[in-house]
Amino acid sequence: MSEPASLPTVTVNVQTVSADTVFAALGDGARRRILVALADGHLRRATALASASGKRFDNTLKHLEALLKAGLIVATPDPTDKRRRLYTLAPSVKVAETPEGRTMDFGYCTVRL
Repeated sequence: MSEPASLPTVTVNVQTVSADTVFAALGDGARRRILVALADGHLRRATALASASGKRFDNTLKHLEALLKAGLIVATPDPTDKRRRLYTLAPSVKVAETPEGRTMDFGYCTVRL
């Protein structure tokens, strides 16, 4: 299923995430795959992230809640269906193109995509 053409702008305050929180989130493969899926900057529904995570939908929702609580992703209401949310990386997680390839910078570590 393709995403809507125009998506809402997400406005959040940049927060500092502790190193322990970042490393705990990165320690789970499903959470890493969710973060990598969101690294392109597009907003995604949980159903799309379930296939990226390799987990069932209900398990993916638990991982999304953990990432939200950790401050690594943010959610906004889906403008086409108010019952659902759209997810994206938090502003504190920087994605960049480097000579070595694309990276995600969490402030404490950089992950090559």
